[in-house]
Amino acid sequence: MAKDSDEKLMTIKDFQEVIIPAMEGVFATKKDLEIVRFSLQADMRENFVDKAEFAQFRNESFNFFDKIIKDLDILMTEQKMGYYQKQKERSLWTIMIEAMKEHQILSTEQVQKIKELGVF
Repeated sequence: MAKDSDEKLMTIKDFQEVIIPAMEGVFATKKDLEIVRFSLQADMRENFVDKAEFAQFRNESFNFFDKIIKDLDILMTEQKMGYYQKQKERSLWTIMIEAMKEHQILSTEQVQKIKELGVF
């Protein structure tokens, strides 16, 4: 119990009048938190995409990658066909050069020059 009138106990009313206003300067109130929440929601609406926009972006990206893969597949097939065609041409020219050499259509000097090229 209080011995002096200056040292009286604090009541709930005193607490509400003194401590709570002092705490409002230090801590955030419900109103402050609501303001922050609304501003964050507004920022999110402005800076982020929604599900529909993301789905559209994803579909466009996948379609683009599908097109790239299709084009690469065509190019790789053409490359293989070109390689096999080149092998056939080399075989053909090897046979033709040997035949020309046998029938003396090409001189030994000409055959030697062709071999030096290293093409066949």
